[in-house]
Amino acid sequence: MFPKNFLENNEAAAEETTPGVDFIFDYSTGQHIMNKGLPAEQSIFLGVKQYIENVLRTPANAYGVYAKDEKEVFGISIYDYIGKRRLPDGYLNSELKREVTENLLRHPLITEVRDWKAERVRLEVSFAAVLKDGSIINYAEILNVI
Repeated sequence: MFPKNFLENNEAAAEETTPGVDFIFDYSTGQHIMNKGLPAEQSIFLGVKQYIENVLRTPANAYGVYAKDEKEVFGISIYDYIGKRRLPDGYLNSELKREVTENLLRHPLITEVRDWKAERVRLEVSFAAVLKDGSIINYAEILNVI
């Protein structure tokens, strides 16, 4: 009933990294951008940039919708340390780098996170995420979390 190469084609399709449609979200207003009554779609590049933003803004284990299974955590745990005790900057930086890198590498288009810098004045984060096609997303943000 099925062609002999049916499984081979599905396996090849599963390995492709074509993400679905992403809608533009404006973090300053907390709303999706609308275009003629429908959510405005964004490019793949901007969709990856929005994924990066979501990783940095989401506290770890805050939302069950992100959990695929019990072992995976989406977001970062830096929010757990705000206002509690002062941990050494080296520890916080290394943990933040590990958590952000692990979360970003889950995205099918990100292959590497490099040029990491974080400074604990506020939280100034910058890095470059390298996509499979070789393009680079340079990201820099000042988060007022610490």
